[in-house]
Amino acid sequence: MKKFLYATLLITPIFLFSQSYHAFRLIFEYYKDQLQIVRYEEVFCEDGNKIVFVKVPKKVTWVKFEGKYYIGTNRTLKLSPPINDLEDIFYKYLYTHKISEDFDGEITISEKLFTIKAEKKDGMIKKIIRKFNDILTEMHFVYLPSNLTFEKVLSTFQLINKSDIPLKIYNILDNFLWFSPKVLEDDLEIYAVDKNGEEVILLLSKKKGTYKINDFYLTIKKASKSTREEIENEIGNLN
Repeated sequence: MKKFLYATLLITPIFLFSQSYHAFRLIFEYYKDQLQIVRYEEVFCEDGNKIVFVKVPKKVTWVKFEGKYYIGTNRTLKLSPPINDLEDIFYKYLYTHKISEDFDGEITISEKLFTIKAEKKDGMIKKIIRKFNDILTEMHFVYLPSNLTFEKVLSTFQLINKSDIPLKIYNILDNFLWFSPKVLEDDLEIYAVDKNGEEVILLLSKKKGTYKINDFYLTIKKASKSTREEIENEIGNLN
């Protein structure tokens, strides 16, 4: 079985912001004040398009380019569901609340289910913090000059408009506010938050499960009644 890719993902509508930069990013995630996840990334960004090299905890590269998303562990990247990080989330909600991105200082946006705060200095974001229930996520930016252009870095990859995961799986994930996959031997456990802020846990396997989707099996380990029905309707199996 092909190994699944690990990344923290969020499904949202496509939204591009105008900033361009090269930076290293450190992402910390705390659950009930206990540090759970640390991620280290290098990012090339140009007008909202991104190339993100995740270096820790597992090497993976994802690209957002011209409205499409790609992911992989080598120089060949395959089509992916939309991948939006904390920065994309923050700019999305600036846009939603009709707040200009041209600000300096600190700004906080409060939604029904979470709050997101950013600190900006000299036109560049230094830190973004999201608080959702007992989960606190921080993203820190360190900007550095680079001799490489976005186009030069992108040219080293082959972008394939084909995915290993069935479209129905993508459509299911599109119903969530965000989700995070975790590799469990040959299976993939997906922790997600639905649109009502409730926890969802899915298991994707090539060996066994409740629902057959192409070459995969999907098991709903945890979900509210309404979310379970949405998933089953998408699968087309209401048994």
